[in-house]
Amino acid sequence: MQGDRDPPQLDGNPAVTPNSPPFTLGDMKHDSSPESISQLVQLPSELLYQILSYLPLRDLISVSLTCRTLANHSSSDVLWAGLVNENLPLKIQDPGPFDSFRKLYAAHYPSWFIPRSKIWFSDNEHTGNLILARYDNRRGVIEGYRILAESHNHQHQVWDWDPDVVIFTFEPKINLWLDDPVVLLKTPSPSGFPSRAHYLHGEIRMPMAVESQNVFNAFSLCSKDIPSHVEVRQDRLWPPLTIPSENRVYRDVETHWSNWENPPKHFSDISETCFRVRRWAHFRLGLPILTAGSSETLTTYATLDPILYTPTKEKPYQGIWVGDYSAHGCEFLLFLQRSKESGSDGATPFGAANPKLAGAESNDSEASSEDIVQQGSLEAIKLTGDPNVPRGEISFIAEDIGARGLVRIADETPFRGARIVRSRGHIAGLGFRDDTFISSQLILISSDCVAHYWESMGHVSYCRRVDIDALLRT
Repeated sequence: MQGDRDPPQLDGNPAVTPNSPPFTLGDMKHDSSPESISQLVQLPSELLYQILSYLPLRDLISVSLTCRTLANHSSSDVLWAGLVNENLPLKIQDPGPFDSFRKLYAAHYPSWFIPRSKIWFSDNEHTGNLILARYDNRRGVIEGYRILAESHNHQHQVWDWDPDVVIFTFEPKINLWLDDPVVLLKTPSPSGFPSRAHYLHGEIRMPMAVESQNVFNAFSLCSKDIPSHVEVRQDRLWPPLTIPSENRVYRDVETHWSNWENPPKHFSDISETCFRVRRWAHFRLGLPILTAGSSETLTTYATLDPILYTPTKEKPYQGIWVGDYSAHGCEFLLFLQRSKESGSDGATPFGAANPKLAGAESNDSEASSEDIVQQGSLEAIKLTGDPNVPRGEISFIAEDIGARGLVRIADETPFRGARIVRSRGHIAGLGFRDDTFISSQLILISSDCVAHYWESMGHVSYCRRVDIDALLRT
């Protein structure tokens, strides 16, 4: 309905023109002559509100510019509450410190995609980071915190099938690191509105408590498209090719610096699957300078399509998990289940995602009806990693958890009744050198707990599902 590439503004600025900043809902002149009044505005208010509630932001603002009657109806806070709550996993009943839901929506536009997507993982070298983003209605801020896992008091278990194999229990505690936010987006005041420059003309400063230690943070948006002059290397894309995604951004360091001078020029150019955070130290007198330097890090964050980590009857193991990696500690994993038709869900076939697996046997047989929840492949992709096998790489893969991959059903403790299937584990030297896949076995204990038997290493490690909804409520 809107002709421009961007919606009008909400902050009371003049009406939109082709050259005006986007996102303005101003003092419009409405043509209310009898011949211009459509049958739409003659509907009962209740019905008109219901119709308007189905409109996305762009169309709602466009409708509000047609006449005064529709402008009045479109400003209803009930409609704007709906727009806000579309982006929040945990719905809110009031606008918190803001005067209205309309002002709340405007204050954080266009950053609502951050709490909407919840899960974000970063390209920090080797280790990466996994964060949970949410909206705090009490303070009126969008915030993102690192997800941490701690595991203590390991107890040794004896495997009757092979008592020489080393097994330790794994009961990790998952929590958010609330003392050091990664993302903290807030407006100067609840009545303040963002300007176009605030979002599109560079970085957004994120004042945090860590500034008392002369460490500063800034947030920046990413463009949907990779600049045409960039020679793309697949290993510089984020998210990595091992994780299905419709959109990827380029993460070459030199390209990052040049992109600061060419941020998204329109809101329609903004990527809603990636953003960047820059952290730097500043020890000189005066205000910190928002420019590139050697004493800083620039981190790219990408999100996961919920379809990738939402378990279903056909894909019960799919989700976000945490694994025990011995001396490396706890690492977070994305469990992907792929059927033989997995190309239809945007997934990269495992042979294409990693050439070292290209010769792996594929599953050409149809699963039986009674085997529907034990079919296809199961991959564990690292969302966080270590200096040996870094984030974004496959940790282990079972090409077929169905009948063709079955080794046996365990009848001994501690895995009695578990399904054991053939798999391959990914190992490498420091710096991901000489990586290779070795034979292993995956022990499917339940849809919330699996164990991985590294055959040549003589030990078994556990993985457990992460409850994302529980973290949201903390």
